[in-house]
Amino acid sequence: MKKRVILGGLAMLTASASVADAGFNQSRAEKFARKNEKHIICYYLYGLTNQSSKQDIARGVITAMAYAKGMKKQEAIYALGYGSGKISAILEADPDHREDLIEEHSKDCK
Repeated sequence: MKKRVILGGLAMLTASASVADAGFNQSRAEKFARKNEKHIICYYLYGLTNQSSKQDIARGVITAMAYAKGMKKQEAIYALGYGSGKISAILEADPDHREDLIEEHSKDCK
């Protein structure tokens, strides 16, 4: 599971590497993702349910919160990927209860 989470973060990081500054603090980004787990879960679930405008807003809010903490663009992108990968791995690990898990996690999303 941890491998998938890290790979998800690295995939998003690689996609934006040409735009962002070199170097970032991985542990700082992961800590940010854990503290803002509810926001990142909503971001991921909006993508699952094809609510792209809500997903764009959530991404903007999460990125703004990361910048407010003094994080670089790469750290913010990695945090999004790390958090998304984590919830994705949780949903994939229990396919029989996937819908129940989505419903449970989406209660906080507006």
